[in-house]
Amino acid sequence: MKVAVLSANLGNFDTPSEPVKQEGIEYSFHCYTDEDFPPITGLTPRFQYRIPKLFGWQMFPDHDIYLWLDGAFTLSEPDSLQWFVDQLGDNDFAFFAHPNRKTIKEEVDHIEEYLNKGNQYLVSRYQNGLHKEQYKDITLDEDYIDDALFHSGVFIYRDSEHSRDVMRLWWMHQSRYWTCDQVPLPYVLKDSAVKVMPGQPDKCKYLKRVSNHA
Repeated sequence: MKVAVLSANLGNFDTPSEPVKQEGIEYSFHCYTDEDFPPITGLTPRFQYRIPKLFGWQMFPDHDIYLWLDGAFTLSEPDSLQWFVDQLGDNDFAFFAHPNRKTIKEEVDHIEEYLNKGNQYLVSRYQNGLHKEQYKDITLDEDYIDDALFHSGVFIYRDSEHSRDVMRLWWMHQSRYWTCDQVPLPYVLKDSAVKVMPGQPDKCKYLKRVSNHA
């Protein structure tokens, strides 16, 4: 078993931090930067970093398992990676639950409320994003029950045709509606075996926050 730990720091958005050397497991670490993934005309760094986030299995192939870390996080303990692999177990994916909201609707309502208030954090990221249209599209699936929301900054998945199809669908939703990537995530995972990891990234002993950016 070989594990890839992937991250990205495009446009010098975050403070790069090499993870603590991991023990007892074969792994590779790579953080995409402007040097090896230079700016693509027409894409903001925040959109471009989602390419390795969703397609690391194409860009960094020949691994069995992929752990994604947004640039704000790094591994803090020598056994951090083993902990994440253990969390994944035989599942397709493992995610943390969202710390503040529990459904897609709650997330969409939160984004809309704070955009209307002129919240600069959300305005700078999601102004005129099509989150409401996206939610309407999701609700057209009468078999889907909106009962989960995940933190999308740290997750682990097993490489398979199924997980690749999930990533492709997640990308389609993000590029079509361009808003918070957490909005469509529970929906695209609806047919997957998902482990909900205990705790939250900010309070997980196996992670360290290295940037205040989300």
